Amino acid sequence: MPRVPVGAVMTLAASLLAPASAWAGMPHGGSVVGRQPACTTPAASDDRAALWAPPLDRIVTIRLEEGSVRDAIDRLATAARVELSYSAELLPTTRRACLVAARVPVGAVLETLLAGTGLRPIVLASTQVVLAPSRVSRGTREGQGSRHASVLDRVVVTGSPDGAPQRGSPFALDVIDGAQLSQHGAGTLGEALDLSVPGIWTWANAAGSITARYGSIRGASSFGVSAPKLYLDGIEVANPLLVTQLDPARIARVEVIRGPQGAALYGADAISGVVNILTRSDGTSDGRAQRQISATAGVSNTAYAPRDPLVQEHAASLRRGSPSRSLGMGLTLGTVGAFVPGASERRLLADANARVTRDHAVLSGTARLSLQQANASTEPVPDGGDDYGVAGSGQDVAHYTVGGNVAIMPSLRWTHTIIAGVDGYRVRGLSAAALPGPLQASSAAQIGDSDGAADRASLRFRSVGRFDLTPATLLTLTLGAEQAITGEVLGRASASVLAAPRGGGTGAPGPGALTRPLLGASREQTTYANHGLLAQGVMAWHDRWFLSAGARVERTTGATPLPQQSVLPMLGATYVRDLGGAAVKLRGAYGTGIRPARTLVRNATWMGAASWASAANLEAERQSGTEFGGDVLVGSRLSLHLTRFDQRAAGLIQPVSTLTTTVASNGRPVRRMAYTLQNVGAITNRGWEVDASTRLARLSLSGALSLVESRVAQLARGYRGELRVGDRMLDVPSSTMSLSAAYGSGRWTLTTAAIRAADWVGYDRAAIADALAATTAPRELDGPALRRYWLSYGAVTRWRAGVTYRLRGDLSLLVSGDNLLNVQTGAPDNTAVMVGRTMTAGVRTVF
Repeated sequence: MPRVPVGAVMTLAASLLAPASAWAGMPHGGSVVGRQPACTTPAASDDRAALWAPPLDRIVTIRLEEGSVRDAIDRLATAARVELSYSAELLPTTRRACLVAARVPVGAVLETLLAGTGLRPIVLASTQVVLAPSRVSRGTREGQGSRHASVLDRVVVTGSPDGAPQRGSPFALDVIDGAQLSQHGAGTLGEALDLSVPGIWTWANAAGSITARYGSIRGASSFGVSAPKLYLDGIEVANPLLVTQLDPARIARVEVIRGPQGAALYGADAISGVVNILTRSDGTSDGRAQRQISATAGVSNTAYAPRDPLVQEHAASLRRGSPSRSLGMGLTLGTVGAFVPGASERRLLADANARVTRDHAVLSGTARLSLQQANASTEPVPDGGDDYGVAGSGQDVAHYTVGGNVAIMPSLRWTHTIIAGVDGYRVRGLSAAALPGPLQASSAAQIGDSDGAADRASLRFRSVGRFDLTPATLLTLTLGAEQAITGEVLGRASASVLAAPRGGGTGAPGPGALTRPLLGASREQTTYANHGLLAQGVMAWHDRWFLSAGARVERTTGATPLPQQSVLPMLGATYVRDLGGAAVKLRGAYGTGIRPARTLVRNATWMGAASWASAANLEAERQSGTEFGGDVLVGSRLSLHLTRFDQRAAGLIQPVSTLTTTVASNGRPVRRMAYTLQNVGAITNRGWEVDASTRLARLSLSGALSLVESRVAQLARGYRGELRVGDRMLDVPSSTMSLSAAYGSGRWTLTTAAIRAADWVGYDRAAIADALAATTAPRELDGPALRRYWLSYGAVTRWRAGVTYRLRGDLSLLVSGDNLLNVQTGAPDNTAVMVGRTMTAGVRTVF
């Protein structure tokens, strides 16, 4: 058999999931011919399922009469409801198969059918598997059993340009399966990340706010606008803070890289990580249309409204076609009643995608529209006995994504990928809720007359070549180019806010007054451009040692008065050892990420509405560092991942306050807080991340823990804020954790999950509001004096649980509870108010 690169077959199947018919025209150099085996019977044992990664652990009972290996594999895939992709030319043409299997894992049956072919299964998703040539040499296999496909053999696209097994990735890369999201009822990106990814924590949205708030991504990578670089089906999102909604029925998986190591592939703004949301495009097992409809409704408890609000969500999705030609659509509608007087929410999410596979190419397209509205209250909300209003008109956000990609494989050596798309948003009510500053949450909601809009067009090109240097050594070389052009329109508020009496009066501030912005009518239009060139090589030796190295040259224009250039390097090494049914992996990586001083992420908060007169003097935010870790996997029975990270963030931009007092015409003092943006200096982010999962018969358990120390290491010259060397960074929890469990028995499925953040330092915004509203002169609120208003927060825990009962066929009854501990305040400060305990019930059907 001539040598065939594993990456060639694997990559095409990973990105295209093409069936055998779609590969029929590919060139080849021969076929594998094996001896015709006698009819065999694999040993039956449910325990063997733990040696295989899902879906290869599915138990089947099947009788395969004597026929071709290809026919046997196709029949097995149908019986197990697994989508198998492979090149027919890599299967033996003269070999016959005869097999009888009773209660045997799918992986064990494939192992028998593929014996002697040099092929092994590689897991793509919850139901998708590709058969690709093994890179392990014949000499290495002697005296050893066949290596079972573990989670390390799952193909991921976030850690590589066009799809590669997770086995060789040097990153701490997390994959959240869509089935897991659906099982636990995670309907937002924040819930998905908090539940499954250590090192990333998101705060729940407060009343009147829609934008996501990332409290910590391995510490601090920015002030209030920390966010990973986000992609939807490979299309770059203009503003990741606006992507919050998920429809679990339409999600194939969510892939996450934490830290700056992914910036060499993904460029500017990947300073803290990369998230790629991949929608389902797998068609159905029989090619027929499959529809799913769900409807749930319930009530939320609240201590801030006269009655408990109604909560409801309705969703419908459609899938049809095969892996070679498929179509999918989804629609989700949801509302949350007034948990604070007048503070209701409404949302709509619609998406569609299609894919067509040809002999040497695959074309796919995607479209997504999200509409969200959060109204803010005009009535005071009690907190600790005092009144602090949540006033204003809230936020309206419209976000869209449209684009597509084409993957071309002219030979088994080269793969070319082009991704083009446009992503944009329209937002009214720029929010300061995500800003860790002294401006209280009630004032954040009041900036309702500010607005913004942006459209980003991006074009990415990748060419990946695979070269066999020796029979056991494979070099994968990636060359790429990228260009993105962004147009932004921003309606600005002024950089200062004043204390004004409640009710909108014109007199001098009185007791209980609120800070309100002085809104301007100016509008500014800006155009940004990003250009990137990258080169990366991965050397694999004996499918055991992997060495990665690469760099990206990035050029940004329009964000600052002068163009900015940067070089983003990446180095990584991986060692994997297979021990029977287990695998042990050691990994390490270094990388650097950068974020320009002026970005859409920053402009979509109140910070972006400040004056940019000093933008020319601001340095870009930069983070670099290392991560080292290890993974232990025992089939699908047990997985354990441990990571140590040590990163340094420089040039973080903070809004520094200055308090001014003037005398009004009636002789009363009026106090204003003005803000300037300044580089702080350097921040160290160090910590540990642990996540593990296990499956015991019908019970599945998983957990994640992150310990972070984020401190000021150095102050920049000219910095006039309140931070000092050795201080902890604001709003960064020192520990976050999650625990989840699922148990299925007969018609019943029980799930529960808890997430917890503990020990962070933030502003005492209630005390700041009192100081601004006081009739007597308050203590100073200038930058250094704000240390007096720091407050240590303890811990907040959110707990959810659900029950699913299958009534008959694919009709199920759903009952769930969210925020069961009824936490409404205290995260991340003492003025924000969130939705309380929520109980819902509904139905779901598939037909």
